Amino acid sequence: MSIKRILVPLPGSASHTGQIETALSAAKALGAHVQALFISEPPDTRSGVTRGGLSVTEMGRTVTVASINWHAEERERTAREAREVFAQACAVAGIPMLSANDEPGSPLAASWREAEGSYVEIAAQRAAAFDLMVAASATVMESLRAIAEQSLLQTRRPVLLAPARPQSDLTDSVMIAWDESPECWHAVSASIPFMQLAKSVQVISVDRDASNRQASQAEVLAYLRCHGIGATAQVVAPELRSVGDTLLAAGAEHEAGLLIMGAYSHSRLREMFLGGATRHILKNASARPVLLAH
Repeated sequence: MSIKRILVPLPGSASHTGQIETALSAAKALGAHVQALFISEPPDTRSGVTRGGLSVTEMGRTVTVASINWHAEERERTAREAREVFAQACAVAGIPMLSANDEPGSPLAASWREAEGSYVEIAAQRAAAFDLMVAASATVMESLRAIAEQSLLQTRRPVLLAPARPQSDLTDSVMIAWDESPECWHAVSASIPFMQLAKSVQVISVDRDASNRQASQAEVLAYLRCHGIGATAQVVAPELRSVGDTLLAAGAEHEAGLLIMGAYSHSRLREMFLGGATRHILKNASARPVLLAH
């Protein structure tokens, strides 16, 4: 598949610089259009907490007019700041930013969109219209982790977890966390555009017995060769660490610019109660980008 539309949700803040940088880096490498989606949540008028001012009663609820006005002003200010941060990042990256009425004339461009409502619901719904979403793990922001998880499960679009501070190029080196699951195959096929640009690609499996992975590793190496991608394969033992810890450590050891893995190869319920590599990565990945697919 090709990646020509990238979504970067910005839930209520202008501080997602790592996410923006990662999205723009991917867009520039792939010649893609990137859309920033600023999402603000509406004020909660159920609690009766006010900031002072006139109150009116509507459908049995007390709504503070001054509070609503304050929220609207605050939302406008935050959205304006976030747009300025995004526009400046686009200028630095050399990516043209379109106005609200412009249609993309060339693939490499950026646009801005605003919405109000639930961070997770809006982002997950919007993700279906894009080839890739850029979110982040819980170490960056819990809302971005929830957005990533629900987008994976609801739309089955690949999600790129951005590090807090990008330190390497996405196409410097790629590491595939290989477990031969259908989800992993999906992640590999979704990542072909990145791997075709990468300087090196490594297939890493976590297993105490290397012979368990030799046949499937040979299969994925053959698949990659058909796409013009040369790769090497290795099996590492988990030792005393979890699979998630082992993968993150292997990514650091190989200085991977991008880690690729399947998401929720086991049921989500099992991972919630027993733990799993996907949940570990969603909670702890902060040093390097991780592309997940379900």
